[in-house]
Amino acid sequence: MVGAGQLTRGLEDRSGSVAIIFAFTLFVLCGSIAIGLDYARALGVRTMLQSAVDAAALAAKPNGTENDPDMLKRVEDHFNYNVQKQKFGATELKITSSPIPQGVRVEASADVPTSFGRVLGVSKMPISVKAEAISAKAVFEIALVLDNTYSMVGGPLTELKAAAKTLVENVTTVSETGSVKFALVPFSNYVNVGMSNRTATWMSVPKDYTESGNYCYDTTDWDGCPTTTTTGTCTNDGVPYSCSSSTCSVPGPLRKICYDWSYTHTWNGCAGSRTPVTDTEVSATFGSPIPGILDIGCPSPLTRLTSDVGVINSQIDSMIAQGETYISSGLMWGWRVLSPGEPFKDAAPAKTNPPTRKVMILMTDGANTKSQSDTNHEGWDMTESNKSMETICSKVKADQIEVYTVAFNVTNIDAKEAMKKCATDHNHFFDSKDGAALQAAFTQISGSLVKLSLSR
Repeated sequence: MVGAGQLTRGLEDRSGSVAIIFAFTLFVLCGSIAIGLDYARALGVRTMLQSAVDAAALAAKPNGTENDPDMLKRVEDHFNYNVQKQKFGATELKITSSPIPQGVRVEASADVPTSFGRVLGVSKMPISVKAEAISAKAVFEIALVLDNTYSMVGGPLTELKAAAKTLVENVTTVSETGSVKFALVPFSNYVNVGMSNRTATWMSVPKDYTESGNYCYDTTDWDGCPTTTTTGTCTNDGVPYSCSSSTCSVPGPLRKICYDWSYTHTWNGCAGSRTPVTDTEVSATFGSPIPGILDIGCPSPLTRLTSDVGVINSQIDSMIAQGETYISSGLMWGWRVLSPGEPFKDAAPAKTNPPTRKVMILMTDGANTKSQSDTNHEGWDMTESNKSMETICSKVKADQIEVYTVAFNVTNIDAKEAMKKCATDHNHFFDSKDGAALQAAFTQISGSLVKLSLSR
């Protein structure tokens, strides 16, 4: 039989065991809660880190090459900006990025210091995240409508060629094969539609012909007479240059000079415009052909829509600078190469599956210096030129064509405003003051065309 004293001692012994068990349980419970708080904080940091990596991947705008330092810098700059903005509170923050087919992979890792876990010997929680972004699937028809006027001669034209070829490369290397077609429309005050289109039903070109005769005139000049030279300033496409003329300062006796002459009038591929009103209608047919203008020089021939990158790059390289500025001419033929109707019929119809994104990139280095006069573009009515440009731009955009405009070293305020108004919106207008800015504009355009979407 157990005595009362023994029972009391037994209860005391048990109360001591319970106290030990309770203390241990409380320690474990508090440790679990502490670890839970640290873990919850680490999850929050991981969520913010994932958002920063996602944003960095979407900002990459890769050019599709295996070595794209600009892409890596964009990723890093974008990531660092978001990290600093959100004040992560993590240590050992690292980011790596690398090109993948049609996109980019971005990975980041960090250590999140613990507050309570240190008691249990856990001083940090490592976290890592990854994002991949690839180009969204799209079908493009892109018309490069580029100023090839005399004012572009030399360095400016070289810089334009480089920028245009960069855009072609950027878009095609991150797009599915055959999903992008380019057209090239070099323009001055005329566009060259190509000699092969002389007999096209939508062109009306006079036959070449030769004139000859005998010409006589009276003069007091003679070979070797003392001369007086007058110097002055002439302009070509708004570009001033020194010019001079010489006359005999000591005239001789009046005499008659006669000579035989011969001149062949030829067509060089230059397209004029229809009359009686300024030509702003895209279609060209047998019933409403476009006149060819004889005895005029114009840029290299336009290139119809093609998915052959080699062809489009070769045509870009062959561009030459000559003539004056009539932007409406370039706009009209840029519109025509993107139109599914005559004259070319290369472009996709309005509704396709998948949808075709039609884009025109218009670049010029100055204001209009020519206007339409009858069927040619040799007029001087700048008010009419600007009105024509505005009308055509409105019609192009109404035809569901996205318009980017690039002003290259344009100092004329009105010309710059006209280009800005022609663009789809203010985000589609670029004011490039030099070759580096021109390259950046074309790169930015290519990036906005080939948008990335997160794949994982």
